[in-house]
Amino acid sequence: MLYPLVDVLRAAAALLVLTYHVMALGSFQLLPDSLWGLPFRIGWIGVDLFLVISGFVITLSAAREQEKNPDAFRWSFMQRRLRRIVPLYVLTCVVFIFMVRPELFLMAPLHLAGMVLSHALFLQNLSPYTHGVINGVTWSLALEMQFYVALILCIGVLLRLGALRSLLLLVGIAWAWRYGTTFFLKPGEAISHMQVIYTTELPGTLDAFAMGITMALVVFKGQGFAANRMKRGWGNFAMWITTAAVCFWVAAAIFLPRGSYWSFPEMIIFWRTLLAMGFGAALGAAITCPLRGGGLLRPVRYLGQISYGMYLWHLPVLTTLLVQPDLRGARLYVIVLTGAILLSSISWHWLEKPWLKGKNLSTAG
Repeated sequence: MLYPLVDVLRAAAALLVLTYHVMALGSFQLLPDSLWGLPFRIGWIGVDLFLVISGFVITLSAAREQEKNPDAFRWSFMQRRLRRIVPLYVLTCVVFIFMVRPELFLMAPLHLAGMVLSHALFLQNLSPYTHGVINGVTWSLALEMQFYVALILCIGVLLRLGALRSLLLLVGIAWAWRYGTTFFLKPGEAISHMQVIYTTELPGTLDAFAMGITMALVVFKGQGFAANRMKRGWGNFAMWITTAAVCFWVAAAIFLPRGSYWSFPEMIIFWRTLLAMGFGAALGAAITCPLRGGGLLRPVRYLGQISYGMYLWHLPVLTTLLVQPDLRGARLYVIVLTGAILLSSISWHWLEKPWLKGKNLSTAG
């Protein structure tokens, strides 16, 4: 892999989401009163990190393919994305239905068909009736797939605009969309689940994707001041890691007195952009770090390689175990984490890699 330490960020993103769900559903308190525990208490931010990574990896891949074959790259690009996403997606959805939600088979046939069709077409994230019903985390996979389609349609425009103008355009669209949602979903009054659905989808998440897209466009261009800041070296790494630390510190300082996130319009509109800036800087640190990811980093990188599986498997494991009333807290967390890693390893080596064998594919963000 060209940027091996990106897998470390993938591992962090998966662990954030997994820990958050166990804390929210399984009475697990990890550093509950500490500032260091804040990332886990709001571990849904792991999805934002995945989106930033995806913006970078997928845009860079699409730009290079478009340069090589501008007339016919779209179909081959989407074919590879489907091969990467669909096999494990289908498997975990089927397991979730039979192990966790068998009552779905009692739905009216028309409703069940609509539920299955929405997930088959990666549209389940757009409606409160289908969002989160079958393995709740799959809403973000639908978002990813929609991003892939939008990207291949717009990659030529982004390349012509360049990094800075693309960034300003995409962030502006995200702000405008999220601002618009505050008119029909009043902060402090609307059901937060509805706010989640309609503010964390396209185009409301374009600012997170935009941080990765911008860095990909800079790397793809490969020259100029910005491109030099993306080259490996301890000086560049120090710059990026310091920028990330400052962004995260400011984001935490803003969030702590506004923990009821959905009650504040300014949080809904702007805060996720600041968070995405921090994740973008962390991505810059991963890209420019001279370390190659060996030694003690190798196990963490492995978790990054199987992070897609960890993301999809952890919720079926968790919800299956929650029926045991005495299984809560740290013990539940260890079992869920172990089970998710084990199942992810199995599916990576026996399902995902065989599908990708011989293919030059980027790992999903």
